[in-house]
Amino acid sequence: MDGEIGEDVLTEILVRLPYKSLARFQCVSTSWRCLISDDYLRRRLPLITSGVLYQEDRGGGGGGGRGDDDGRRQAYTYACASAGGDGGVAEADMGFFPGHETSTIIDGCNGLLLYYASHPTAFHVVNPTTRRWARLPAPRRKTLLSVLAFDPCASPHYKVVCFTGWLPRGASVEVFGSEDGAWREHELDFGLNTDAMSATMHYFDGAIHVLAYSGHVVRIDLGTMACAVTALPAPVSCRARAGHCRGRLRYASSDGSRLRFWELKNAATSEWVLKHELGVKDLVAGEASGPCQGVTFLFMAFHPDKEVVYLWTPWKLVAFDMEKRRVEEEWALGPEKEKEGAHLIQIWLFPFSRHLANSLA
Repeated sequence: MDGEIGEDVLTEILVRLPYKSLARFQCVSTSWRCLISDDYLRRRLPLITSGVLYQEDRGGGGGGGRGDDDGRRQAYTYACASAGGDGGVAEADMGFFPGHETSTIIDGCNGLLLYYASHPTAFHVVNPTTRRWARLPAPRRKTLLSVLAFDPCASPHYKVVCFTGWLPRGASVEVFGSEDGAWREHELDFGLNTDAMSATMHYFDGAIHVLAYSGHVVRIDLGTMACAVTALPAPVSCRARAGHCRGRLRYASSDGSRLRFWELKNAATSEWVLKHELGVKDLVAGEASGPCQGVTFLFMAFHPDKEVVYLWTPWKLVAFDMEKRRVEEEWALGPEKEKEGAHLIQIWLFPFSRHLANSLA
């Protein structure tokens, strides 16, 4: 079949197939595997259906479920934003994972989920797309905060970073690497007082970026475990988020009425440029849904390749194109009767990659 269909025609066919079919078709032949794994094809493919983590709790909110102890007191649901623009968010069937009922999702990164169980202590990394999972060996010490780091475009291997103790200007951590299957202990020097550090973190380009209430972002290089501090262009609040788009770190800040999106140009000099601004009126006008009085929205994530941001408005997730200044897609969160109690915690957007399919092989 390879000789009957040219690569250009075959590529046009492949980009129209669902992800699971592409994963299977890598086994057809060596040439198909190379073509499907090629960066050109990957760039043509849309993002895989977004992973959504939400909490059906009428009280409170939060910046995520990374706290290993706090996470056990909340009920988090993992769902998928439906592909094809049908406007729904459906709870994902996680029944294939035996620990789903006895563990809590505490983090996710680019298509993988990190589960934690306290009695007995156990970490699992789960791939909802391929329905595979791996149990990690137990860390040596009790963990206070855990982060999953995975880049499916770079490698099938992942890391889990567990903060096990706080120092005046740093932390003790244990890092699990799937490549060697072992935990390794380190001490971090944040370069800032630990009291200033928040739990708002973002993994990008081989490093964890942590927002600090002192108005800085701390970059923890997972290769060397060295930390670097960069001043931010706007204050850090509970609504601030770090992310990335088109290969650069970005920062989203809000003053309550407008969102501002900054891009880091030079980390050494803390040089940022303002890329976009967005207000309630912009969003309402884009939705063509009436007056803006009483409308609220929160920033959730940047699209990794396009000038699109993902926002949470009451009971729905919205993809807003900052260049076209319009809503591109929106997804309702849960059945009508449950919407009022739903609180969106975190979303993950990730590209197709052979490494995602092979990460827990």
